[in-house]
Amino acid sequence: MYGGCLSLLTASLGSDFEIRTDDTILFIEDVAEKPYQIDRMLMQLRLAGKLKQVRGIIFGEMLDCVQPGGQDYTLQQVIMRVLKDFSGPIIYGLRSGHVSSNNITLPIGVRAELVADGAGVKLSILEAATKAISK
Repeated sequence: MYGGCLSLLTASLGSDFEIRTDDTILFIEDVAEKPYQIDRMLMQLRLAGKLKQVRGIIFGEMLDCVQPGGQDYTLQQVIMRVLKDFSGPIIYGLRSGHVSSNNITLPIGVRAELVADGAGVKLSILEAATKAISK
């Protein structure tokens, strides 16, 4: 499990803190970004090769990420267009990060499994995010 705020993830590209996405379930969230900005940032991740080895993508609530008036496409349409060739599951709407209420804490850096099929979606955290320190 890896990820966070999309604008910060894309800002890390080319730095010593660049995101490592190979063999991950990538969690992406943001707040108050317009769909065209999300389009640009997702495309930047894609062109940088950061989505090639991702196993699944979970989008957060994406609070206030709406189109200005007069534009007739949605954020979900932008996401699906940019990620049309992505072969893993794409989940939308997890309440983690910038959310309206009931924030779910996701442990970053742990092994996880994402299953999405006709029966629904299941995210399993496969290891503890912390461990006891021996005295």
